[in-house]
Amino acid sequence: MHLLYVDESGDTGRHNPENHTFVLCGLLVHHADWHEAQAAFRDMRQRLRANFGLPIEAEIHASELLGRSPSRFGLDRTARIKAALHQVEMIRRQGSLFAIRIIVDKRSFEGDVLTVAWHDMLSAAKSVAISTEHGRCSSPGIIVICDDHRTAPGSGWLHTVKKDLDMESVLLDQPFGRDSRASDFLQACDMLAYLTKQTVEPAGFFSRDNSRWLIERCDRMFDERGLSFRLKGKGGAYAPPDRNLGGS
Repeated sequence: MHLLYVDESGDTGRHNPENHTFVLCGLLVHHADWHEAQAAFRDMRQRLRANFGLPIEAEIHASELLGRSPSRFGLDRTARIKAALHQVEMIRRQGSLFAIRIIVDKRSFEGDVLTVAWHDMLSAAKSVAISTEHGRCSSPGIIVICDDHRTAPGSGWLHTVKKDLDMESVLLDQPFGRDSRASDFLQACDMLAYLTKQTVEPAGFFSRDNSRWLIERCDRMFDERGLSFRLKGKGGAYAPPDRNLGGS
């Protein structure tokens, strides 16, 4: 069984010309590997405290960590950017994590943004779950965890998409919410979603060339450990070809 952690960046509204991108990002981890992944996050936290002074209990909220504040958690911006890079690299190197991102250009996409984004997220997660063989568990299944339930789709739509994607034997119960402050996995999703949005709609620091290395490192992580889908037009999705759906 896999746990799918999901968070978003941007909004689904179409009336803000300065916000034309919506990103839904998920992290998959097999339940048999969950403790290993959590230990990797814990080790990362200890390194961030030792190297940069970031408190272990601090919430790594991307827009605040990488925002304009001259000092957050007592760290200057350079240290905070290095901390974000450290988090992305930990995800890339942790073999038990698999990332999925759905990118919607609201200027050209004509469908229901949230509905189709979730449809593609669950479709990709199902492909990974049923194609991944794990030595300690052979039963495919997915439990969805969202940031405090705000990102989750409605129960009526979920019933429809479960049938459309033939997920009734894969998806367990309805998505449930957790406080992201208590979940390293959700905070990692938040970081990946935020960096992905800055890739296509850069603002502030990310509009300058010297920020590209952080964006490129995020893209590299998805190239090696994930899937990317871009939605445009009337609802068509594009995924890079020849991508290994099974991860490691």
